[in-house]
Amino acid sequence: MLDRTTVFTLLVAPTLLHAQEVIQLYPSMDAAIGIHPGYASENTNYNDVDWFGAGSQPGNLGGENNFRALMAFDLSSFPAGTLIDDATLDLFGRGAVGLGDAASVGNIGDNAALLLQVIEPWSDNSVTWNTEPDISFMNGVVLPPSTQVIEDYIGIDVTNMVQAMIDDPTLDHGMEIRLITEDITRGLFFCGKDFPDPLKRPRLNIKPHEAVSIAEHGLSRLPLFPNPASGAGSIRISVPPNVSGGLIVVLVDPCGKLVEQTPVTAREGSIEMSVHPTPGIYTLFLRDSLGKSVGWERLVISGE
Repeated sequence: MLDRTTVFTLLVAPTLLHAQEVIQLYPSMDAAIGIHPGYASENTNYNDVDWFGAGSQPGNLGGENNFRALMAFDLSSFPAGTLIDDATLDLFGRGAVGLGDAASVGNIGDNAALLLQVIEPWSDNSVTWNTEPDISFMNGVVLPPSTQVIEDYIGIDVTNMVQAMIDDPTLDHGMEIRLITEDITRGLFFCGKDFPDPLKRPRLNIKPHEAVSIAEHGLSRLPLFPNPASGAGSIRISVPPNVSGGLIVVLVDPCGKLVEQTPVTAREGSIEMSVHPTPGIYTLFLRDSLGKSVGWERLVISGE
């Protein structure tokens, strides 16, 4: 089994140097599940396949073979409540596959499929058709029928699904793919996490909320003193000369989760406020009375 790979893509710009814009995750586990008349495969674990897909086709011994697949991503770097602006899934075409003694015909027929949120724990070393975990249709995504025998599906919008997983980690157990109509002969197949070419493995791209905000609005930097600061001390923030009225200081952790939000009053062009978060690196935003960000800076909280 391969280790999970996490790739951080950095947007290098004058106002966002070293700031994380897109986090790319690869599956931490995946597995296929299937039922094949005459093979008792509904109790068989298929964790040795290198594909992610769904299909329905005639069985070798008669009846109907049905396939589904599961995969999960490690979202533990996003604490519960982290806001994201965007999450997309990239799936790369696989073509015909094998599942034990049942060879799939690959992309064929009216193969529109559903990508659904898995809301119950499962293990890639033990899951079977008969122990398939519960799923939710609430944030499901429709994958349209393929137009080619081998076809990539790039940029699938799974923002709502991933946000729901982050909001409630107890319901974060990955995704399942299944055909909308599980009748023969149909199939839609992609490369899985153990596909030999690592560039063809499923990829989840997540944009944390605040990183996108900085990039889009080109905010000015805010002078802070001291920086690093003590978690039990206070800091002074310089206020841009064109800003007036009620102000809010917002602290956000590296994953975009809101840590602290404090209304403040500017005095003589600066703000002095106490800081209480645990040691770490945060993004500080200064927002006006309408909630618009007017400046930002990285704030380091020391353990002293």
